[in-house]
Amino acid sequence: MLSRRVRHLIESKKQLQSDTNWRYDDLKPRFAPIFPKTTPIKAGWKWRSARASCDEGACILLAKCNPRRDNWQAFLMLDADEGTSVIARFEHHGTHPGLHAHAHCERSGIETGPQGLDNLVRIPIAGSKSYHRRTNAWTEHRFWEESKKFFRIQEKKGSLL
Repeated sequence: MLSRRVRHLIESKKQLQSDTNWRYDDLKPRFAPIFPKTTPIKAGWKWRSARASCDEGACILLAKCNPRRDNWQAFLMLDADEGTSVIARFEHHGTHPGLHAHAHCERSGIETGPQGLDNLVRIPIAGSKSYHRRTNAWTEHRFWEESKKFFRIQEKKGSLL
């Protein structure tokens, strides 16, 4: 069960400010500030990063995918004065079907840096036979749109983003 604070951070409406579109080059820290160094992107992986504004400040949505391996990940990060922290992850893996999220009720949105990615609880729990077990035929566009929808990121009306 998500804490009230984590749920609030996820559910708060966010306004899209910028978007990189899908890229194949190495992932630089300015697009994913939780990583202190450039992350190599190889073997069919691609990524996309967007900045959004919300009541809590600035957020970053990072999506990474490898369509050939059916591996899809989206991270919502909060960019604060103390540093950037992961609020939650939204994922689907072909190796074990099931759309799911990961968050840590005590740390999510607080603990800065890449250590905020560790030991996140899976929601719903693995093995559950609920709706999340459906298989999906993801495309980059569809996964990006579903990630924005899950994390409540909206484009400005009349925007060309």
